[in-house]
Amino acid sequence: MTQRHDRLELCVTYVAPNIMVGVRSTSVEFVDRDPALTRAVATVEGHVKLEQGISFYVNTGEFGLGRSVHNDLFIDSAKISRSHLKIVAGQDESFHIQDVGSANGSSLNGKALEKFKEYHLRASGEIQLAGVFHIQFTDFGATFVAPETSTIFGLSLSHADRMVWVQGAESEAFKLSNSEYKFLNLLMERYPGHATHAELTETIWEYAPDNSDDEKRSRDAIFNIAKRLRERLLVVDPDHEYIETVRKWGEREGGYKFNKH
Repeated sequence: MTQRHDRLELCVTYVAPNIMVGVRSTSVEFVDRDPALTRAVATVEGHVKLEQGISFYVNTGEFGLGRSVHNDLFIDSAKISRSHLKIVAGQDESFHIQDVGSANGSSLNGKALEKFKEYHLRASGEIQLAGVFHIQFTDFGATFVAPETSTIFGLSLSHADRMVWVQGAESEAFKLSNSEYKFLNLLMERYPGHATHAELTETIWEYAPDNSDDEKRSRDAIFNIAKRLRERLLVVDPDHEYIETVRKWGEREGGYKFNKH
């Protein structure tokens, strides 16, 4: 399917365990999905079941998200308010979001939203609802502006000062070392793929090992960076890990990837 340059594309990036999510099929147009499959997984009140990785275009001028089945996107979680957040198309073909008084809050690219205040969506980013549902957005009609932060799975990395925080809790942010920043930034750039040991070595130290001893030393150093970063992230989010080891398998090179589990 070709990109629609006047519309907003959403992609589900995270759904907490044991939570059902559905979208009203008349409010969206699925990206690269078999219509027969869409009909087969219809759920309550005409909603279509959503899973991580499913993308769709918004087909309505106001798109509501919340626990009530009257929303365009229904999230069956006690942490989600009946009416939690809405996405609104502006007259200038831009898009805005607004937290409509939720109990447990919403974030845009890691920044907590003030209730009932409109926020402009730039070309791409991530919206998080109450820490249990994350959705990535792409506005193909927006002018690209290099982001000040990168946010995936509710984890935000500031490119200005190397600070990291989760679920909009910027007050609990901590600063990465230069090597930790380069490691995490490359993993987020490669998401959903992985970064190989060679790519990480080149990114962090700007050199390529030319013998087995150097290669072993760089792998050990990368292992220690990953271990230290995992430990630091567990302090602010003890329920999840964000760095996954990727083992070498056949032609696939080993390395690390950004994930949430």
